[in-house]
Amino acid sequence: MKRVRSAWVLLTNGTSIYLLFRGTQQDALLNHLLELESRNRGLWFHFVLWAAIPALGIALELFSSRLAKWVNLGYFAYFGVVFSAMGILNLPDQHALISLVFGILASSVACVNYLLYRRPIRSRHSLTPD
Repeated sequence: MKRVRSAWVLLTNGTSIYLLFRGTQQDALLNHLLELESRNRGLWFHFVLWAAIPALGIALELFSSRLAKWVNLGYFAYFGVVFSAMGILNLPDQHALISLVFGILASSVACVNYLLYRRPIRSRHSLTPD
């Protein structure tokens, strides 16, 4: 189960880092085209700050830290709540649906993370009488 969880954490956190990178790259390209390259340093600084959390989650998971559960679960739960709220509150807008979809996906990843970090429940049949 630990290998499955490690692979899942690597996949989900790696995907979130990749999506953050691609979004920041698109913003930097837009700033370049609009001749606002002085803002690119701030964009990449914010990327490093936001990407540090999933990278820390991967590192903690590989070192079998107990803190890995809270970092990996909390990151996606936070983004699930924030993006879902943005999508619901701005629903007449066309882009609100995209935020809502990202929020539901992040909440789903948080639920799967919770299930993978849960301790296995013993059944009554596996207990031996004393």
